[in-house]
Amino acid sequence: MAGILPLGGGSSALEQYAALLKGGAASAAGAGGTDSTANADALAAAAQALTGASGTRSTGSTGFAATLASSLENVQALQSKSSALAVQAATGDLNDVHDYTVAAAEAGMAAQVTVALRNKALEAFSEIMRMQF
Repeated sequence: MAGILPLGGGSSALEQYAALLKGGAASAAGAGGTDSTANADALAAAAQALTGASGTRSTGSTGFAATLASSLENVQALQSKSSALAVQAATGDLNDVHDYTVAAAEAGMAAQVTVALRNKALEAFSEIMRMQF
């Protein structure tokens, strides 16, 4: 966990989670696990799509709530774009069907990452609640 930056330190939570998975994937690769590396790469790509990152990171500090809200707004925007293109494809107004295919794939991956993060947060909360003081 030494490679994870504190939240708000110029790296999104999704990017930190992807880095954590890549670190775990590197240790699993020695044991013959290559599927974890592919999952970590897919998560990193989804994180980049969710945050709209173009490879540059801001050095400003934002709170976790603001980062989470921004990411969820990006997911909603991707789903809205996909829905609009689906309607255009169904009515025959869409010139290039590939646009819809790409938008649907992006929206699907963003939804999967969002659900995975929610599940991990719920698991962490449950683990905290099971702790004995």
